[in-house]
Amino acid sequence: MPPLLPRPALLPRGGGAASAYISHARAALFSSSAHLSSNPPRIPPESPQFINVPNPPQDQSIEALRELKPIRGHLPVPRQVFSHRDSYLKPRDEWLAKSAPAPSSERSQQPPRSEVQAWKRRMAASRRENMRVGVRALYARKQLTDKRRLETQRANLAAHHAAATAPEREDERLTRVSINEGTLRTFVEPDPRRFERALESKARTEGLMARRSEARRDAIQELYMKARTFIVDEADLEAEVNRIFAPEYWRNMGLSASGFEVHNIWDLEGKPKTVADMLNDVVRNSSTVLKNTESERTRTLKRQKVVAEELTGGKLDDI
Repeated sequence: MPPLLPRPALLPRGGGAASAYISHARAALFSSSAHLSSNPPRIPPESPQFINVPNPPQDQSIEALRELKPIRGHLPVPRQVFSHRDSYLKPRDEWLAKSAPAPSSERSQQPPRSEVQAWKRRMAASRRENMRVGVRALYARKQLTDKRRLETQRANLAAHHAAATAPEREDERLTRVSINEGTLRTFVEPDPRRFERALESKARTEGLMARRSEARRDAIQELYMKARTFIVDEADLEAEVNRIFAPEYWRNMGLSASGFEVHNIWDLEGKPKTVADMLNDVVRNSSTVLKNTESERTRTLKRQKVVAEELTGGKLDDI
C-alpha cells in the first residue's frame, strides 16, 4: 500500500514549502526511478518552516490569512430611510404623490403613439408603484423592529427590576456570615446639639476674624511708624550707603557693654538671644552682670510701652 499524502492542514505554515512537498510526494508515488529513494527538499534551520507546526482546521494566523484569496467588492452601508422626525409622513399618499408625481402634461394624457412609448409609460408607472410598495414595506418593517426592540428593553428592565427587588434566597440566608445589626444600620442620625455647635462655631469664627483684623491694623500702624526711615529716592540711598560704609562707622558707636571698642555688630549688640536667655530675662536669673544690674526703671518703661500700645491701638517708637 503506498504511503498516504500529508494533509495540507498538517503541513508547515506557508504555501511554498507545502506545495513543493506535495508535488514531490505525488511524483514519487507514480515513479519507478531513483526518485523514490530521494529525500524531500531540505529546509535550512534558519527558516521559520524548519519546525513542522500543523495548522488547525480553522486557522486564524497571519500566514493563513495571507493564503486566502482577497474578497473583491464590499457591501454598501444601508441607508436610514426613516431617520428624520417627519419620517412617519413618508408612507402617506401625499408624500408619495410629491416624491413620485404622476405625469401632468397634455402630451402624457394622450394615448401612446408607439409600442416604445407605451412600454416607457408602463415602466414609469411600475417604478412609482414599486416605490410606494417599497416605502410602505420598509416603514412596516421599521415599526415591527422598533416594537420588538421596545419589548426586549421592557422585558430586560422588568427582569432587572425583579432581580434587584427579589427577596433573599433561603440558601444565601443560611450560608451568609453573621453581621451585627448595628453594622448594617448605616443611617447617620442628626446631632441633637448641632444648633448649639453652629452658634459656638460662629462665635469662634467671629473671634478669629476680629483677631486677624486687629493684627492687620497693628501691622499697618507699625508700617506707618517705620515709614519715616524708608528710602524713597536715590539721594536717600546714597546718604545711607555713605553713612553705613564709612570707615569710622563702628568707631562712632562708642564702647561695647563690656567696655571694649566696637568693631562689628557682634561687639555692639552681642550674640543673638537663645530660648534660655529669654527665660532668664523673664525670671531675672541671668548669669551676666549687666542683666542682673538692669534698673527697674528700664523694665517699667518697656511694660508701660506695651500697655500704651494696647490702650491706643497703635505702635510706639522703641525706647
